[in-house]
Amino acid sequence: MRTFDLIECADFLKVDRNTAMKLAGTGELPGAKIGRAWVFLEDDVVAFLRKKTQEQSLARLQGAHEPETDDRVARAIARQIPVVDRRRPGRRARSLPPLPEHSIPV
Repeated sequence: MRTFDLIECADFLKVDRNTAMKLAGTGELPGAKIGRAWVFLEDDVVAFLRKKTQEQSLARLQGAHEPETDDRVARAIARQIPVVDRRRPGRRARSLPPLPEHSIPV
């Protein structure tokens, strides 16, 4: 059975040392403080990571079908669709007058 210190645990989880210390201090990440040092079992860290992965995956799957998410998506799509110009047409532009033809001496 392999053990991690705080820095090794943080490296394994790809987080900052302070984040790992906060997770351990709140008891969310199982570990033991021996003297001044934190000690973590590799199996516990892997179990923590698997649990977090499952929780977040489930939250993403549920969030994809919630009404507030659907409303946000609908508003974003509506912003992308061009709006029809609802102004009333005014007078038609007059055509330009014909220009006089000049012969340019060469």
